[in-house]
Amino acid sequence: MRWIEPAYSKEQVKKAGINLIKADLDSQEFIDAVPIFYNWRSSHAFPMQIMLDFLRKNALRVDRESFVVQRLKRSWSIMYKLVREKGMSLNRMEDIAGCRAVLNDVEDVKQLYANLKKSRTNQILHRERDYISNPKNSGYRSVHLVYKYNGGREKHHGLYVELQLRSKIQHSWATAVEVVGNFTKQALKASTGDKIWLDFFKYASLEFAKLEKCPIDESYEGIDTFKKLQECDKVLDFKKRLSAFKVAVETIDARKSEGARYYLLRLDLSKLVINLKGFNKDQLEEATQRYNEDEQKYSKDKSKDIVLVSAGSVRELKKAYPNYFSDTEYFSKYIEMVYAANQ
Repeated sequence: MRWIEPAYSKEQVKKAGINLIKADLDSQEFIDAVPIFYNWRSSHAFPMQIMLDFLRKNALRVDRESFVVQRLKRSWSIMYKLVREKGMSLNRMEDIAGCRAVLNDVEDVKQLYANLKKSRTNQILHRERDYISNPKNSGYRSVHLVYKYNGGREKHHGLYVELQLRSKIQHSWATAVEVVGNFTKQALKASTGDKIWLDFFKYASLEFAKLEKCPIDESYEGIDTFKKLQECDKVLDFKKRLSAFKVAVETIDARKSEGARYYLLRLDLSKLVINLKGFNKDQLEEATQRYNEDEQKYSKDKSKDIVLVSAGSVRELKKAYPNYFSDTEYFSKYIEMVYAANQ
């Protein structure tokens, strides 16, 4: 397979990132920055594949029912992060390439976390963040491990790949946040938007943590978090709202998708439809080229959301990326468990 390699220096990549968010759209600086950006993002595909294999092997040893997928970060998400995070630069961004493992429960996540740190690999563990022991203020819980590629392909040396480890409950929460954010046009994932939605997800996360017997931050001691969740729910009527977000997925011809390794998804929020195209394992270059072309084509259309992901099958894809299919069934199920536990 012909893997895409970085064609520009890190200084050129850094400058391109600055021009993409600061230069005028019709300026030569912006025009010159576009191919640098897409080459930089696409060049992460090879180290991402290496880390996918590493993560999958270890995840299956812990939980045979676990599923592992990969994705290259969407361009608007990269741009938003460059604007949002002071001091962030394109050449130093650690999550352009990401692999995710979803396991049955928190104990499995902890075991995988420990196993990965002990596993022998040429890749360098650069950073780790335990958002289960120390969750974000939003309620986000997961474990993140950032590796730097250090294998046989020297031109890819130093490229980052982020591994995310989640339990099913944690995954359902993150999925619901992204679905609601997509349909309400709010960056809830970045902790911005309507306070009622932010509070709802924060208290839902706290109640989910109780279900999984995870520690609760001391700042919530003496607060009836279930009552707070109920108060938000009465205002939002979340079940009714989430059911309204259900996307009608176009019929996928199984014969066309058979043998596909990569999937290009286009979520059309205006028509409530997902378009999906599969590519086999030898078509990564074509898949990334189509991804880049579609992102540019729909860059000004806020009703379109484009993403290129990898998974073993359409079924596995839908399990791992339900936010692109607006499937909040599992989140709703866990909310029902919270209500039952507080009866």
